[in-house]
Amino acid sequence: MARRTSTATRRGPGGRGAGLTRERIVEQAIALMDRDGTEALSMRGLARELGVEPPALYWHFAGRDDLCRAVVDSVADRLLVSTKGRGTPRRRLEHHFRAIRDHWRAHPSALELSRRYPPSAAGAVSQEGLRLVEAMGIGEADALDVYRSLSWTVTGFVFMEQSLAHSVHHQRVGDTRWVLAIDDAPVDTPPSEFDTDALFTTTLGLDLDGVEQRVGQSV
Repeated sequence: MARRTSTATRRGPGGRGAGLTRERIVEQAIALMDRDGTEALSMRGLARELGVEPPALYWHFAGRDDLCRAVVDSVADRLLVSTKGRGTPRRRLEHHFRAIRDHWRAHPSALELSRRYPPSAAGAVSQEGLRLVEAMGIGEADALDVYRSLSWTVTGFVFMEQSLAHSVHHQRVGDTRWVLAIDDAPVDTPPSEFDTDALFTTTLGLDLDGVEQRVGQSV
């Protein structure tokens, strides 16, 4: 009696799906979302981008949810932050979080997906950030909560930054400059203009000031 081929060793799809890998599918999914947004990501649409039939994708992913998790994990895994340069721990931590912001800004759709499919926070980048928090003077017992607080602030900032493009009250006037138009504001009220790069510097600076203040209070 012939043995049934197990799922782990079964052959991949033939025809136009031959040679397709999980890595290639994820790469194309990221490129598709970076170009057209999360709404464009469907198994049928992705198959069309890859030049295969939709069933070929299901050899590698159980469905769209499975694919979305892989996309978020892949983008998160690409985050590389070097903080081994010179400077105080605070300066290196600033560089650390600026690099995280820049990374997620480059993949806004993946960040949007991460709300539903959170990536792991146990990677090398987080561990390096923890070491810098401790180097600022925060004890090991509190370092994780402090780093998590800083990370959530930075991620939340990027979420808000991305939402500006969909706001009916904001108008882009430069690469990082925006004007807030309030409909019921007094006639002589000048428009509120701000720069997201400068605002990020202020936000991160206030947070790190708080970390230093906490260190001073514990001495």
